[in-house]
Amino acid sequence: MTVEQDHDKHQRPFRIRKSLRELVHKSRVSKSSNNPALSLPPLPYHDHKCEEYAYDVLFECQRGSLAVGYSSKTLLQFDPNPWCDADMRFTPMNIENYQLPDPTWQWVSKDWMIDMTEDVDEAGWQYALKFHGAVWHGNYKHFRSFVRRRRWIRLRHRLLTGQQLQQQQSDEPLLLDLSESTPTCSPSAAAADVPYNDKDIMERLQKCRLDRERLAVLNRAIQSTLPGLEDQLLEKAIDYMDMFDYDDTKYKFLAQLLQKKCDSDQGKIHLTEREKKAVQSLRFYYDIQSILDTIDPNVVTR
Repeated sequence: MTVEQDHDKHQRPFRIRKSLRELVHKSRVSKSSNNPALSLPPLPYHDHKCEEYAYDVLFECQRGSLAVGYSSKTLLQFDPNPWCDADMRFTPMNIENYQLPDPTWQWVSKDWMIDMTEDVDEAGWQYALKFHGAVWHGNYKHFRSFVRRRRWIRLRHRLLTGQQLQQQQSDEPLLLDLSESTPTCSPSAAAADVPYNDKDIMERLQKCRLDRERLAVLNRAIQSTLPGLEDQLLEKAIDYMDMFDYDDTKYKFLAQLLQKKCDSDQGKIHLTEREKKAVQSLRFYYDIQSILDTIDPNVVTR
């Protein structure tokens, strides 16, 4: 055996098994339990029957470089957007143009405030090696602080009048065609016998102004006890998703629907070609991967 043959024998083969995107997001799920969601300051004491308080949260994200320092313009393709919501997902709004959900809400805080309750530096920044799956710390560390984020919060409030409470109860859309000839039957029995009405859902979605209202309409349909309703909704999922303005809302609707189907089918999901297209229609790769991770990709039949 020659020296060259002996070298080839002991040389280990070099294999690339995962893509760059998979390596970047590898620890996102495995470390989620060690990096829970940041807590918010407590809400003011109030009567839940008369008024409501809520925090709006925005994350400001930047990446650092030796040439220009930290900036949102140096973010890479697989990084979050310069401004993200509380779940670190894309939002088109920032602290300058953020809008209240509806005119009934009013700002309690005069301006947006930097959250200083966690481990942050004097300007409210947290540093990490990367955005997904890394440990965040409040002081700059060499070779461990390539990215940073800062959380902004603002408190809003609204009064719940009797008229608003009554409207919330009476404004729930009926997603099933209830027969007038059987008014004495129970709601559960009627829901089990009456077919699914796609036309009624589409009409209600067209009347909605915000994605939040459209998602509420579809959530009521998902929560129905009608057998096989998940399959019927999934067949029309692409049409419903086209009604949404933002990709984040499309992801939330599809994730909830597939989770309901997974629960009802006892962990065995068989997706049709149209249902697969609905999943693949999501704009971002990590949205698709998050759905598969939520419903356990080992049980999904492709």
